[in-house]
Amino acid sequence: MGNCIQSVKDLCSRPKNTNVRLSLPAVCFVWQIAMIILFGVFIRYNEESHTRWVEFKSSHNITSDAENDFYFRYPSFQDVHVMIFVGFGFLMTFLKRYSFGAVGFNFLVAAFGIQWALLMQGWFHSLDYTDGKIKI
Repeated sequence: MGNCIQSVKDLCSRPKNTNVRLSLPAVCFVWQIAMIILFGVFIRYNEESHTRWVEFKSSHNITSDAENDFYFRYPSFQDVHVMIFVGFGFLMTFLKRYSFGAVGFNFLVAAFGIQWALLMQGWFHSLDYTDGKIKI
């Protein structure tokens, strides 16, 4: 019994490996697989952003794209993403040693953050209760 407790103490008291060369890709891979599964289960295209919008428009006698909410929201979506990727990403290039690493981590965190934000925004604000799907 005492020998088992001693081996657990030895295991816990060892110095931790802070090298993220193997753990970061593994965590990113697992996170991305989880995002793919969650997107496959919960996300569906809305009629207005679907690729069949032209067919939908002609079958419902819609003559203008002004009725499509996608064209109204897309410019603000694009402005925020340019600010995140270009603004914050290349702001870090002033660091002499970590410039490319900072840009890479900014892109990584921003991409994961956008995926997570799409799910959270959909679950809390635009979940369709009839089928339990998020329409984007």
